[in-house]
Formats: sequence, C-alpha cells, structure tokens
Amino acid sequence: MKIATLILAALAPALFAANPALDLSKQKPGKAPKGFTPKAAGVGKAGKAIVREGKIPAANGAGNVKGRLIEVTGGDKDSDHYTLVMLDAMAPNNFSGSVRFRIIGGKVMPVAGIAFRAQDAKNYYLLAVKPKDTRLYWTAFEKGKAVQGVRDNAILPAPGGWHNLKFSAKDNALTWSLNGRNQFFTYDPKKTPDFRKGQFAFWVRSDTKAEFANLKLLNPAEILAKRHGEVLQRAARADARVLSLQLIARTAPAKALKIIGSLKAADVGQPAHADCAKAMKENKNFHGRDKDVAVVTLPLRDKNGNIIGAVRIRLRSPPGTEKRRDITRATVLSKQIQGNFPDSKSLFQ
Repeated sequence: MKIATLILAALAPALFAANPALDLSKQKPGKAPKGFTPKAAGVGKAGKAIVREGKIPAANGAGNVKGRLIEVTGGDKDSDHYTLVMLDAMAPNNFSGSVRFRIIGGKVMPVAGIAFRAQDAKNYYLLAVKPKDTRLYWTAFEKGKAVQGVRDNAILPAPGGWHNLKFSAKDNALTWSLNGRNQFFTYDPKKTPDFRKGQFAFWVRSDTKAEFANLKLLNPAEILAKRHGEVLQRAARADARVLSLQLIARTAPAKALKIIGSLKAADVGQPAHADCAKAMKENKNFHGRDKDVAVVTLPLRDKNGNIIGAVRIRLRSPPGTEKRRDITRATVLSKQIQGNFPDSKSLFQ
C-alpha cells in the first residue's frame, strides 16, 4: 500500500503539463516567451528567445502544420559560450518529456539540445546534437565545465532537420530516444555530479540559432495517466462502439475511488461513479442506459482473480439492444485491459 500512498501524493498538486508557459498558442509571436528566462554560461552574454509562427511537426508525426515555436539564438560567437533559455518553474524531480527541434543557423559550432535538472546556468545535465558530425551528447556540466558524458556518433537522420527527442529521468537513470533510437544510461552518483532535481532549459552553443516546438514535460502522476490512457486507447480501437472508457482504483487505503485512467485526460483524478464501488464490493456488473448509450461498470481483476479496481464503459447501443449483449461487449474490453495489470501494484507503476 506504500506505492498507492505515494501516487496519491503525486496526484494532489496541479498537473505540471498545465503550466501556461508550455502552451505557446497563448503566447504572442514576436515577443519573448513568458515563463522562460535566457541565461549565459561561459563567454559572453545570454542570447535571446522569441516566439515565432512557423511550420512545425504535426503531433501525429504526419508532415508539418502551422504552429508556434520558440526560436533561440546564442549570444556570442565564441565556442565556449552557452545560452540556456530556462523554464522559470521548477521541473518535477522525476519526469518524462518530449520536444522537436532543429538547427537553422550558426557559423562557429552549431549545436543545440536541452538542459535538465539544472541547478543554475553552470550546473546541469545536457542532451544535445551536433548534426554536422551526426553526433549526440549526454554531458554533465559542473561549474560551467563538461566533466563527464557519453556520446553517440551515428545518430539517425532528422526529417526536414527536425530532431524528435523523447527523454526521462528517474533517480540516477536517464533514458532518451532521438529520432526513434532508444538509449539508456545509469550514472554512478559517487563519480558523477548527482543532480536529482532542477530546472529545464533549451540550450544552444556559441552563435547557434535553433527552433524548439511541441515541448511536453510530465510529472510521475501524468506519466502514469498517460500510460493508462494508452492501454485504454488500444482496447477502444477494437470496438467502434466505445464512447468512453475509464479505469478506476483506490489510490490509498480507506480512500474514495478515483479515475486513474481515461480516454479523456481531464477525467483523471476525478471521483469515480458510485457504481464502481458497488461493482467492486458486490463482485457484479452494473448496466444502465441513456437513450442510445449503454453504460456498463465491471470489476477489474488481477491475474489471480482478485478485484483491484473497476472499468466503466459507455457504448453506442441502439434502443432495444439486449442488456446481455452490452455486458458481453464490455467484458471483452475489460479482459483486454486487465491483461496489462497482473496485480494491484502494477496499476501504480
């Protein structure tokens, strides 16, 4: 039950992804991005960041669409200059995220990427690419100097110059995927600057000019909700009649049931319908109807048959459809979902 208690604590704060600085659609083009502050390390003064309209990669990966991005320009031509456009809000200690970026200028050393767990502009972790050499770096910076790192000398091509970087940090384990290649690194806290929390920043070297778009940062509760959402989406694709699908569980002993996963992200964290508690307590299915929509609530069982939660499903169901047919369809979906959760702990990991 310790795990569930920790998850409840994570659900309490406002979602980090709701940080207004991350929503560029509400920022003014031609202006500095609100919620970010340019800072410099090494030689010279900090560069600048501007919100621009441009063609950015579509969220589904199919081509480019019109959208807003942050254009970052380094503040000095010296190769020992670094500009960090830092997010003012502290990032979650453990987090996952993604960003698309491309280098569009720079004569001295065109290199760009992200800094994370930054203590300040001189102490941070870096993931950066140098396209000219098809190279990616993970580097630990301490007191403004690169003190340790690993590199990949054969990164995959970036369509249209747009690199697709996905990343996560959990304790001393760092993972990332660049343009579809997954990589993993665990550092030794005794031999590496051990940054467990800090700020996030866009990073460029010398006079590099780069564009950053589609930035997402998620805290542990959001990561969990995203994973659950993906499980539910896979199940829903198997039945075109599904209108909504919710995963429900008790996040701590003696606490009310909560929605911990849903096709609709805004549902997560909300109280569960009363039928969910009844389904779990009485070990039975509940069926309801609202015109041409059937609502079925079922217990969710682990691999041993123990009830660990509930599933609530809304289905298109023409008037006159037999109750048993709705329940049969819902049961098939529920079994697909429960295959992803062998025990109660797996709901929160």
